[in-house]
Amino acid sequence: MTDSGRPNILVVDDEQYICNIIEESLSADKCNTTALTDPKEALEYIENNPVDLVLTDLVMGEFSGVQILEAVQANHKDAIILLMTAHPTVQTAISVLKKGAYDFLVKPFKLEQLKAAIQRGLEHQRIRRDNLTLQGQVEFLKIVNATGAGVKIDKFLSMVTGSCMKELSAESAGIILIDPDTRDTVRKVIDRDTSPYREEVLDEGTILKFAYTRSTQPSIQAEQIIQPDNRRANKLVVSQPIFVRRKLHGVINLVVIRRFDEIPPGQLDVLAILTNALASAVANHKLYHDLRASYLQAIRGLANAVEARDAYTAGHTDRVCRLAELVARQMGWDEARIQHLIMGCTLHDMGKIGVPDSVLNKPGKLTDQERQLMQNHPNLGLKIIRGIDLFKPAIPFIIAHHEHYDGCGYPRGLKGERIPVEGRLLAVVDTFDAILSDRPYRRGASLQVAVSELVTNRGTQFDPVIVDIFMDLLRRGRINLREMYGCDADAAGIEVPQDSKKVRV
Repeated sequence: MTDSGRPNILVVDDEQYICNIIEESLSADKCNTTALTDPKEALEYIENNPVDLVLTDLVMGEFSGVQILEAVQANHKDAIILLMTAHPTVQTAISVLKKGAYDFLVKPFKLEQLKAAIQRGLEHQRIRRDNLTLQGQVEFLKIVNATGAGVKIDKFLSMVTGSCMKELSAESAGIILIDPDTRDTVRKVIDRDTSPYREEVLDEGTILKFAYTRSTQPSIQAEQIIQPDNRRANKLVVSQPIFVRRKLHGVINLVVIRRFDEIPPGQLDVLAILTNALASAVANHKLYHDLRASYLQAIRGLANAVEARDAYTAGHTDRVCRLAELVARQMGWDEARIQHLIMGCTLHDMGKIGVPDSVLNKPGKLTDQERQLMQNHPNLGLKIIRGIDLFKPAIPFIIAHHEHYDGCGYPRGLKGERIPVEGRLLAVVDTFDAILSDRPYRRGASLQVAVSELVTNRGTQFDPVIVDIFMDLLRRGRINLREMYGCDADAAGIEVPQDSKKVRV
């Protein structure tokens, strides 16, 4: 189909007067009609020109219309083929229709019959091409449902590249996302790392094509290539901009190999649909992270408010986050879990905001009632964040960091692996930091005392595996004790006394 919307029709018949009559009758029907009497010339024309519908005689000397049919099918996947013959048989009609011809006309025929057959064929073609758009809408719905189901942004981007590959028969697909304000690249995704077109689809220069425009129309660059079978083809690099609220957020790049330098409108519609889905996902992802950052700032402010009530615990939250992250990475946690860990460690003592200053800063021994108030702070912390879906990953850190491996902890008395691993991890680093830090009721203890506490209570208060991981990090110097605690002790040679005393934390 040409840019003007006129179908490209090819007529092939070895009788010149038939070609002339058909060409003349179609000239008034808004068609671009080419009529050829030489089948060899027709085969060459089919290989080198876009064709929407072919009308061919079945018998042309030593050539058969079936050869024309096969050439059309090889070069134009959705072209319509109509066959004509003056010597029809049922067997012949069945044979050519099985091979993929759309209709079979018997000579002589009236021009009205011919036009009706052409019109039916083009309408059938239009429906098939429109079906591509429907398929694109189905892909869109799949992707929208995936985002609604909480699919991570990187997996979502991979789904989009996969849909582009499938629906546009692309050789490769890549997505580049940028910060709309700085134009810095923030993400790159490709359909596969081994793609021979990696440089083309991940070329950041394609962003510049849309730097000074708000047009959502794709850019298509064509280059003639020779395929392995020595046939000419066109390599099309399609760049589709991604706009969110009229700001450029990136581009989808495709490499498509075509016999001709055009892409059907239906496929471009599919690309537009997928781009709209991607733009919505990018906007939602940014909104989520902005909201998350705002919540974290607010909660960090509350955590700082808790620490401000007790000058002795200043910096405790940050140190615990750093220690816990080191242990978690050693345990193989991925980035998503690390982010949850940072959130959980930041919020783990949030409940202390509900503990009276007289208890929180008491220099002497707590009474039973005061101890109950203090031991209720995990439950208070849970109440503070309850109902905020964003902070659900922090729950196990908040509620379980004072549980003991032997079941003697609080607030629920959980035992062993029934304690969430987040709580077991935090219990180790929280205790280590608490021992080394000054408290109202004592000065910070030495590294030897902190190590002794962990080792002595390994398997009772603490998960033995996590203690071993933490000790390994200490011995290998992975924890910067000087920076965090002003401690010059060498953890590699530390000795654990057998009669170490329990330290109130």
